Amino acid sequence: MCHYRFFVLFTVLALKSVECMFVYYQNYEFFSTIKLNDYNGYYGNVKILKYSMPNDVLSAIWRLQLVSSESCPSTDVYFYLEHSAYPVISPHNRTFPYYFNQGRLTKTMVKKSLGGSNPNKQDVYLNISSPSAGNWFSAAFTDSQDRKIKPEILKSNCTYFLTSSLNIWQINDTVVLYPNTTTQSREHSDFKIYKFMSTTTGPYLSFNIKLKQSNSSVCTVKSLLKQSAFPDMKNFKNNDDHVICQSNSSKQCSLSTDYPLANSWYYLGITSECNYSVEVALSNNCVESPFFISNKTLSTIMESTFPGLLKQKKDEFCRKLFQPIETFRFIGPTYFSVKYYFNSNHNRSNALLIRNEKKPYFIEFLVDQANNGGTLNFYLVNNLINDPNLYESDFLVNKASIFPSEKNPKNSTHSSKSKTSNLAEIKVMLYACLLFNSMSKYKNCPDGFLLSTQSFTNIFSNFQLNVAYPFMGKWYLAVWKECFNINTNESVTCPTDFVPHALIQISSDQCANDYCGEYGTCYIINSQLNLVSACKCSGGYEGYGCTDGRNAIPARIYLASVLFLTTSNLVFLLPICLAIYRKWYIESLIYFYNMFFSTFYHACDQEFYSFCIFNYDGLQLADFISSYSSFIITVLAMSSFERQWKVFTFFVGLLACISIGLYDRFSYSTFVVFLCIAISFTIFTWIKICISKRKLYPERRQLIRYYLPGFILALTGLLIYSFLQTKSNYWILHSIWHMCMASSIVFFLPKEETQHFGTDLSGENLKDITTTTATSSSLSDSSETSNSPPTSKSLIHANVTEISLLEA
Repeated sequence: MCHYRFFVLFTVLALKSVECMFVYYQNYEFFSTIKLNDYNGYYGNVKILKYSMPNDVLSAIWRLQLVSSESCPSTDVYFYLEHSAYPVISPHNRTFPYYFNQGRLTKTMVKKSLGGSNPNKQDVYLNISSPSAGNWFSAAFTDSQDRKIKPEILKSNCTYFLTSSLNIWQINDTVVLYPNTTTQSREHSDFKIYKFMSTTTGPYLSFNIKLKQSNSSVCTVKSLLKQSAFPDMKNFKNNDDHVICQSNSSKQCSLSTDYPLANSWYYLGITSECNYSVEVALSNNCVESPFFISNKTLSTIMESTFPGLLKQKKDEFCRKLFQPIETFRFIGPTYFSVKYYFNSNHNRSNALLIRNEKKPYFIEFLVDQANNGGTLNFYLVNNLINDPNLYESDFLVNKASIFPSEKNPKNSTHSSKSKTSNLAEIKVMLYACLLFNSMSKYKNCPDGFLLSTQSFTNIFSNFQLNVAYPFMGKWYLAVWKECFNINTNESVTCPTDFVPHALIQISSDQCANDYCGEYGTCYIINSQLNLVSACKCSGGYEGYGCTDGRNAIPARIYLASVLFLTTSNLVFLLPICLAIYRKWYIESLIYFYNMFFSTFYHACDQEFYSFCIFNYDGLQLADFISSYSSFIITVLAMSSFERQWKVFTFFVGLLACISIGLYDRFSYSTFVVFLCIAISFTIFTWIKICISKRKLYPERRQLIRYYLPGFILALTGLLIYSFLQTKSNYWILHSIWHMCMASSIVFFLPKEETQHFGTDLSGENLKDITTTTATSSSLSDSSETSNSPPTSKSLIHANVTEISLLEA
């Protein structure tokens, strides 16, 4: 807590250093403790948290409290942070599908190590200066390098927890600017932030700063403009939207931005040693006719017939106009399935004729919770065509008008040849810039995704772009054309008879563009009430779309793994045949049950070459129950119960195995406890017989020749199963486990029924045995002397017979 207070004090002092004495601190949000999962290459293991950021925030600090349980190995903890979108992460530097833009990767990240030689509890602080208002999303997870497969009973009970809170410093006296109104600065104001709400989308927005020098000294003013967030005055030299002016200069001190967005705040930060005034200048309304006619003669006739209808302004200001295209969207029946269509007055086609090279198209569309958890897809196909109708709107009405008329083939060929000759030395380029929450600087596209392709006649060219987890808000796709000389690569005027025809498709869907491809499965994940889609890869493939095959497992290895895991169960035929031969029919049935379901479970539990006779969960449950039962039945068969008691214990063990499987089939600790109870019963019967017979039971020969090899095989299998299995060698070692356990049963299974325990060998039963033996001896002697009384010899013979029976 002392460290936290020191950090807060340090931040306040830093704010004072820039003389921001008008800020106030607020503990804005606090999240309860959450348990972190191991990433393991799957986005579904990531915990996503959402934070709300208010307006006018100068600084935001995330406090992260990381805690791990005792005696945990060293593990890396990651915390990614992104504004208005789910973080796109790649901690192992895996590649994305070909058409995905990797500039979308989240760069704000904190990495800390917990456990091992590192402290089990750490406090981490992440400071964001001038954060944008809206939702912020974080992705937190652990990344352990331990890839061994261990039973639950042998796994270390290591847990990692995260507690996060958001603390903000907000400004409470930001000055609001109004259009066509001059705002005076206050006295002795070295640093001030102004904000202006743009209500309409126009081509131009300017902030004019006028200095008021009170003495002969030169006054310097520094200003910085930023959209949707406070400008960072410390790093203003790294920002293009800044200006430094002096009072003795005749140069106009102003900041401007092209294409300001409606309903968006623009923040202006100013540092000055003298007084000044700020004025907001908006562009005049400059509306052109929706009709564009390049033919001057026809334009003159139309202007004389309909005065003012085709009026065209040719000043520089009007040439900066854009051509907006609104869209409507169709939301599909599945998660994140959205398609966008042009909402024009003529039709709802997504085809454009790019006639005017000086004015770009701006296609506007919205991304929100309906599709922010999927992938945004752009697909553009274009070619050069003969302009079908100069009177027509830039939106194409029908598909037939794209191509020249075929009613007069000769005229069509001649026309095509004459017009193609105009393109012999001209290269027509079609550009598209995808921008989020901005329309300025679209040609350089520094903050967006720039696409370009050359247009050809009779040849279709295309490009594609995919954006993972798009930002929530307004998106703009700027489309324009430019023409260049093929030989000199200089910019030239584009021909008017041939225009690029562009077919644009904008949509969003789950996961990657093709639903994770051949080596992955798309899942919808609900993480802390945040819905997101992610690919779960198989076959060693990794990455967002399961396209990174650097660790891919060859197909021959998968085929071998299927064969090993299934055919290794055939070793159970040995104990099955032996049990039938020795008349252990119940045991043979259990072993066959184990062999059958283990074979088909492993045949179904494959990423490739899988074969399922029924649902996977049922096969898994049957395999676990049969494995448990084989252990219990074999141990009880080695005991010396009477048959009726042995059958009873068999069914008790079987029902217990079914109960364990239904309760928690992965609860190895419960099974081990029950197995120890069964072993204790068996050992108890052996000890009882040892005491009764006053000699070792089982015999030394049986222990060495049968039980010792069986014990070694079983112990080897258990060690392999518990400590040596990894994801890469699972198919080999688990097959060896099958063979070891099946082979051990051959040595453990008794040769015949032993019913010593449960048969009373003392008391009345011994009397009966003695009497019966003596009687039979008397009858045998009566053949020689029929009426003679029993002699001492016959009594001795009876006693010897009794002793021999006890020793048997």
